[in-house]
Amino acid sequence: MVQADGADEGCVTFVLHEEDHTLGNSLRYMVMKNLDVDFCGYSITHPSESKINFRIQTRGGVPAVEPLRRGLNELTDVCQHVLNTFQRRVTEFRSQQEDVMD
Repeated sequence: MVQADGADEGCVTFVLHEEDHTLGNSLRYMVMKNLDVDFCGYSITHPSESKINFRIQTRGGVPAVEPLRRGLNELTDVCQHVLNTFQRRVTEFRSQQEDVMD
């Protein structure tokens, strides 16, 4: 679940529920690569709560939701690439182990 708060659509704090540093830091990195982003950061409100406040400030009238979406999509692509590479290497390793056993 995501909640957004901001009077200016170029400066918005998104509240991401059921998330922590794992998503927060990775997503911050992906969003900061966008040249339209002036600032991106996140905070965890309290250690016992599993939500983060994720703030994006953009320039040039770009709505903050656009870099957020782009960052999420790029992070998904990176994670999928890592998963595919890992699975391919595991399959190759198992194949090599079977050849050694024969």
